Amino acid sequence: MRSIFFLFVFLALLCAPGFVVADEEPAQGGSESPADPTIELTPKNFKSSVATGYWWVKHYSPYCSHCRVVAPVWTKVASDLAAEATATDFHFANVDCIANGDICEQNDVSAYPSFVLFKDGVIVEHYPLRGARTYEGLLSYARKFIKPSSSSPSLTSSLSASTSMSTSTSTSTSTSTSTSTPASAPASASASAPAYASALATDTSDTSDSINIASSTSSSSLDKDGSVQKVTTGSSKGHVRDEPESLKAEQFVVLEKDNDKLPNPSGVSIPLSQESFTKLVTSTHDGYFIKFYVPWCGHCQALEPAWLELARQMQGKLNIAEVNCEEEKRLCKDARVRGYPSLLYFVGNERVEYDGLRGVGDLMAFANRAINARVRSVDAAEVEQIEKKEEVYFLYFYDESAVKEDFDALDRVSLPLIGHAPLFTTKSSILASRFRVTTFPRLVVINDGRPSYYTALSPKDLRDHLKVLAWMKTVWLPVLPELSAANSHEIMKGRTVVLGILDKSKEEDFEIAKKELKAAAVEFLDIRVGEDKAERQNQRELKELKIEEAKDKDDNKALMEAQNIHIVVQPRKSVGFAWVDGLFWERWLQKTYGIDVRIAGQRVIINDEDKKVYWDETIDGKPITANKQTVLESLRTIIDNRNKIKPKATTSRFVTALVSLKESSQGYPITLLTSGVIFVLVVAFWWKGKIRRLTRNISGSSNHSISVASSGGKFD
Repeated sequence: MRSIFFLFVFLALLCAPGFVVADEEPAQGGSESPADPTIELTPKNFKSSVATGYWWVKHYSPYCSHCRVVAPVWTKVASDLAAEATATDFHFANVDCIANGDICEQNDVSAYPSFVLFKDGVIVEHYPLRGARTYEGLLSYARKFIKPSSSSPSLTSSLSASTSMSTSTSTSTSTSTSTSTPASAPASASASAPAYASALATDTSDTSDSINIASSTSSSSLDKDGSVQKVTTGSSKGHVRDEPESLKAEQFVVLEKDNDKLPNPSGVSIPLSQESFTKLVTSTHDGYFIKFYVPWCGHCQALEPAWLELARQMQGKLNIAEVNCEEEKRLCKDARVRGYPSLLYFVGNERVEYDGLRGVGDLMAFANRAINARVRSVDAAEVEQIEKKEEVYFLYFYDESAVKEDFDALDRVSLPLIGHAPLFTTKSSILASRFRVTTFPRLVVINDGRPSYYTALSPKDLRDHLKVLAWMKTVWLPVLPELSAANSHEIMKGRTVVLGILDKSKEEDFEIAKKELKAAAVEFLDIRVGEDKAERQNQRELKELKIEEAKDKDDNKALMEAQNIHIVVQPRKSVGFAWVDGLFWERWLQKTYGIDVRIAGQRVIINDEDKKVYWDETIDGKPITANKQTVLESLRTIIDNRNKIKPKATTSRFVTALVSLKESSQGYPITLLTSGVIFVLVVAFWWKGKIRRLTRNISGSSNHSISVASSGGKFD
């Protein structure tokens, strides 16, 4: 039986092909209109900005419906008071709490939107959470700290506009729950202000349009359509606040619908059916992180606590849901679920699979990246902040000629980029100068500060999102990525990889080792690029030489042949660099490479996954350490002559031999097939002989037993 098993293993390895791993943006809390006088604050400019004068700062979430409603009102107040505010050193500003959570936490923000007043860098007070978010309410509050100028007519016009707005809105509310955007509001506001704006605008005494993001004490029951059937709030820390008595019944209904639009309002994982999946997920542009599971699956049961905690942590931020594939078999089949549990992130009909670790921290990291996956425009100052957090990011440079189709294509590639590298757009001339972009549109990847360019230049080519994504996949890895379960195949497959096995518990040594490995990676990549350039230059010079010779000889045939020579640099096997946590992956490293970081210390191996071999010693027989010079010398030696340093196998000799046979027969299918047939025949004859010998032994033993039994009997 063992022989048959090895036979099937052999045939499978010979025949197996290479394994292949297979909307609308939420409105910003502050208007993007050119007339918007408010300032967007980030960690870089927050402290320096609010250090002098009065600063009234709106803290918002781009996913908060109330924030979108109040945005045009906030912008109008700031616009109408611009002259007076400048004269008295009073400023209006915004902070995106999703992108800059640390600022909001430091300012004790517990609801969206929150308005905090600063004077000379110190918090003066928080605007009441139940205070009016109307034009009159915000204007009246700001006027307490702004000394109006008698020569400026803008304040008077503001008050008259205020009365007009209030009257118009009240009339609209009394007849219908829908509303039209006031003519005085910015044009961009009309698209973002939903139907319930009128319900909020009419209440000038006491509104409750803030969403509490503190821990919820509310209780709710969920149906499979994802709707909240009952919500009870008994304290100020509840998720849904009690509505003021001044609101009419129809206004309360509209506000309740608004709360439903907040992502994951109850902090739970919503069970989905085929019908609710279509209604909530594929028919909308809302993001949903969904677990597909079966109740009897052990891995699904182990994931349950982490999934529930993820849902709680993502309250008000991201929709979390689950599908029971025992009950919803058709839905799971349509979703192409291959195993349990499967974790998929959906935005409409677009999806991306999460294949990382399943701890709460890992799931949270992916969820936060999914929240911020939308493509947004940045300037030079924001890019400086991005580079502090991201090793790799993409920049799409565009100008006034860009059209909607260009940005639609970018939206389609943003989802697969989750967990890899973010994508941003920019019109910044400073960034264009820095990265030497002179033609538009242009797609650039910045890896550790080094730009690389997508070769397609025309807008039509950049709209082919599949080709763009294919290129992105080849360049989205950092210079020195961390090896994980999610990216191991991508890093190791088809490459020679310098793998640092590091000990994170020794922080100083760990940082030094990473720095050395990264320096080695950068230098090796520079050498490779230089060699490729030199090869292209040599081929160009050779082509020019042949053209000149043909012209001198007046040989038209030779001239045409020389002119048709293509400059082609033959591809070499890719070389990558990575590091792995030697403590976290201790068992795998011991089993595969025989290395225990606790005993051997930090080590480096050079791995060839395709041939199932690795090198862990220098040419002098010493261990490869995390030293730039040692790593580069060993790598160059192995590339030039693989057998100069004896490799070690990561598998058994039998499997290594089969892999070698397969490698040597590539491009020669007849040779491979012949070798396979010969091997099968040899095994068949060997097995046939073994059966014959076994049969003879059994037969001989039987005859011997009969003979002995006969000789011991008695006969009359």
